[in-house]
Amino acid sequence: MNGIFRKGSIFLLALSVFSFAILWKHDVQNAFHYDAAHLRMGSPPFILIGLAFIAYQLSQSCPWRQRVKGLLLGVAFALWGSEQFLPASSWLTLMDDIVIGIFVVDLGVIVAGRLFKKE
Repeated sequence: MNGIFRKGSIFLLALSVFSFAILWKHDVQNAFHYDAAHLRMGSPPFILIGLAFIAYQLSQSCPWRQRVKGLLLGVAFALWGSEQFLPASSWLTLMDDIVIGIFVVDLGVIVAGRLFKKE
């Protein structure tokens, strides 16, 4: 099963890089004008890299706390990219708050762990 997730992670990573290249080409051709097309085209790289990281986490044998952190980070990226396809609503605000919360907790745990690390 780990091999399937590993191959899936590689495939999703490649798709993410490819979709970013398409975004970059579009933005260069449009002099980096921020428009609706940029938003829509910017979503797939976030979604795909989030899914690639989720698949990668599922392919690893690591402590459950580390795995949960990684899975949450992958979910946050996938949700962040998905938000671009949704109309403004309370659901979108909730989704955005969840994404922000995941990023704050994930990076907060890293910062706190390094700040309070006993040497």
